[in-house]
Amino acid sequence: MSSLNDHQLLKTFFAEKMPQQTESGINFVKAERIFRKLQIESIKHLLERFDQLDFKSQQVAVRIFGKFEVAKSLPILFQGLCSRGSSLPGLCGSAIGSIGGDQVLKKLLQLLSQHSEIRIHYHVLYALKWIDKLSVDAARILTERFCEIALNGPSAKVVTDWDRQIGDCCRGMAAEGLSHSLDYLDRRTKDYRNGVNVLFRLLTDDSAGVRSDAAYSLGYLKETRALEKLALLVETDNEVCPGIGTVSSIAAESIEWIRQHHKLQDGDSDTFQ
Repeated sequence: MSSLNDHQLLKTFFAEKMPQQTESGINFVKAERIFRKLQIESIKHLLERFDQLDFKSQQVAVRIFGKFEVAKSLPILFQGLCSRGSSLPGLCGSAIGSIGGDQVLKKLLQLLSQHSEIRIHYHVLYALKWIDKLSVDAARILTERFCEIALNGPSAKVVTDWDRQIGDCCRGMAAEGLSHSLDYLDRRTKDYRNGVNVLFRLLTDDSAGVRSDAAYSLGYLKETRALEKLALLVETDNEVCPGIGTVSSIAAESIEWIRQHHKLQDGDSDTFQ
């Protein structure tokens, strides 16, 4: 957690947020007023009185836990991750990822094994996509799991059309998550190359969302071997990913990232295998 003392953390957070008034529908001025009413003056108080907060103020509390990486908040965050709220699970997932570490990864992977509901898998994968502070061994385990889910889908029950749509979203998050987990690994290793090869396969997936997430990951990883495949998507794949853009536009952005990083000229590519 931050080196600031327990009381200074809350003051620092609200000093940054209150000039914005609102963010993503959250009124920080109102939240700060509720904190004062409940005499929440420190992280310790926030942990103790979390259940007394209204829904919007709980969202603020979760943001605080994530920003300052409050490990003691993990029980609260894991409970929120599995809740049925529309916003809280995602905020909890992001905060859990910020706290990170191998033990948190272990707990998240256990949740995937223990639950059959597709919504739980969706929220857990969102957390896994953000998880930080991993050892190389943990990143290798996460990479293997991401590859499995991206190719085959989550192990949750898929019954309705909505389930299938969420299943594709899960596969896309796993493809995007590979950009993060692979970044921990030595690029000369078999594990890294296997992960990249999975991303190559996903570029021709039936789901536009999965294709776009794979294209994004290859750009994030600055993979020069992907240039030719991404160029093909730019020319041929105009399917829209709602709220993001077309697969073509995402592939074009990835090409730009790769070329900027490697200072390649148009028409050059690295084709080592």
